[in-house]
Amino acid sequence: MSSSRSKNAVLNILFGYISQIGIIILTFIGRKIFLHFLSVEYLGVNGLYSNILTVLSLVELGLDNAVLFSLYKPVSENNQPLISSMLHYFKKIYIFLAFIITAIGLMLLPFLKYIIDSDLNQNELNGYYILFLINTVMSYFVAHKVALLSAYQELRIQKITMLTVNFIQQILYILVLVFWKNYMIYIIMTIVGTLINNFILTLLCNRYHPFLKNKSEIVEFDKKEILKNVWSTLLYKLGAVAINNTDNILISVIVGITAVGKYSNYLMIVNAIQGFISVVTTSLISGIGNLGTTGNKKQQLKIFEVSLLVYHFIAIVGSICFYLLLNDLIPFWLGSQYLLGRDVVFAIALNFYVITAVSPVWMYREANGLFSKVKYLMLITAALNIILSIVFGKLWGIFGILIASSVSRLLTGIWYEPQILYRYVFNNSANSYYKKQGKYFILSVFSFVLCCLATSNFWQKSLLFMIIKIIIILLICGLIFFVFCFASNEVKELKNKVGITIKNKSKF
Repeated sequence: MSSSRSKNAVLNILFGYISQIGIIILTFIGRKIFLHFLSVEYLGVNGLYSNILTVLSLVELGLDNAVLFSLYKPVSENNQPLISSMLHYFKKIYIFLAFIITAIGLMLLPFLKYIIDSDLNQNELNGYYILFLINTVMSYFVAHKVALLSAYQELRIQKITMLTVNFIQQILYILVLVFWKNYMIYIIMTIVGTLINNFILTLLCNRYHPFLKNKSEIVEFDKKEILKNVWSTLLYKLGAVAINNTDNILISVIVGITAVGKYSNYLMIVNAIQGFISVVTTSLISGIGNLGTTGNKKQQLKIFEVSLLVYHFIAIVGSICFYLLLNDLIPFWLGSQYLLGRDVVFAIALNFYVITAVSPVWMYREANGLFSKVKYLMLITAALNIILSIVFGKLWGIFGILIASSVSRLLTGIWYEPQILYRYVFNNSANSYYKKQGKYFILSVFSFVLCCLATSNFWQKSLLFMIIKIIIILLICGLIFFVFCFASNEVKELKNKVGITIKNKSKF
């Protein structure tokens, strides 16, 4: 089982990275062409509607994690009749939610004019929104099969499919923009891509798991426990959505739709990097969930502490790169007219740092099914975030809205969630966690200051100087963490795991 988990994790990460690199290249080219043929207002509409529909989809958010957690045990036991019965049940729920979201989405139409501050025709804006809604709802019809692939640690199948479809989609986007310059047709191509993706994914899932096509007898299972987990996760994810996916809405209302368009360019770069991280994260969560079914808490804690070091290092390297490079990259890529202030870039970098540094905490919480223990936490964080976003947004504009996210997290979940994890998963005190994270934070601040000083005279904004900056950041951060962490148990365990994985990989 350990060998299988390592093999699947390596394969998922490998294909996930190939997919992510391909999608990033295509998306960057697509964004450049988009802004060449359409105005920044359309880009703002694109970002705003994506946020609105993510918020609208919160009724589904409790289901994904509960479904995945419910599948870990039957998948580890290869209980095919139970898996088929559960997927049949989950499919009906997802379809029901698709109709609910469609109904709620249509009811929001009359209120769009109060959210969007734009000179674009309101009827056109309504039409764009309906197309966005259709595209969002279609993904629910294969959501249960994506969950199955994740439970089997086969997300590479979805990644390869997504890359293939995205490649075709980006070509269609470019053709539409060059020949028609029409945003409506542009969105329709998105729907076409989603349809193709759903069709291919269904075929592949049935091929890799042919037992899904067999009409076996329905096996009874505990639906009450699943629904309880769904409800608990829904409350938590509701808060998460309010924090992560309301920024564009608030920026549109307080600052304007053009500002949303400019911020969307920065967010696209951050999301591209987070996409690389999420490849590892999603690959690891399934393995952690499977490990959790063995009850080996000591091994879970070892891997968790290694994850803390790795994710904190990624957090500081990424945040420094964003702070020092984003305003170099935007003019090189799109033009200086799309730049935002240095304070906004700092807020973007800080949000990335805060979220990434504590990622192992929520990874282990979700993999171990601690849904009911934190169900109200994120709601409190979200309420605080919205209040602070409005107050800070009125005072400092986009910077205020973005910095509110980090402040609200630091005041709530950042210190509370580790206590829940250590108490219920590791059966231990969280003091060691705070000491480790405190140490990594000090190293991060030290790295940030040194990197800023080392690159302060880099006034040129060429591709060569950006590459040199990245090398300097990697060297400084790597050297500092190496010197102060090399003798730690985490590094020893990491070297051991890497060695075993390479050894196992050579056998395949």
